[in-house]
Formats: sequence, C-alpha cells, structure tokens
Amino acid sequence: MAQPHKGERQTVTSKIPRKDSEKLDAVVALTSESKSEIVARLLHEWLDSVDLDQLRAGAGYSQEALLMRTAS
Repeated sequence: MAQPHKGERQTVTSKIPRKDSEKLDAVVALTSESKSEIVARLLHEWLDSVDLDQLRAGAGYSQEALLMRTAS
C-alpha cells in the first residue's frame, strides 16, 4: 500500500550508543512505527521547542544555557 506524501524531506543521520539502538529496535518491534518515523517525530518535537529568536539573540557565542520548553 502506498504511503501518503509527507512533503519534501531531508535525510539526517546519527550514531547512537548501542544500548539506545537496542532499545529503539525493541520499540520498533512493539509498535507500528519505523526507526525513521520515530526519530523524525522526536526531532520534529524537539525542534518545535527551540526558540530561534533566543538563539539568535545569544549569537555572540556566549556560554548561556539553551532554554527549551519541556514536553507536557
């Protein structure tokens, strides 16, 4: 069955610790989501919490903490 079009996409890769990879494999085995779908969803949620205006205001390369909204 064809998947619905999700718009233009960009590939992002990352290496994670083996223990995390094994847990991700277990989550994939227990759900209907693929690794790619899980990682894309989590990254999207995190990026949605990033305040770009705040980052730009601190672009003077200060060592201030990056404030992020927490998931509820």
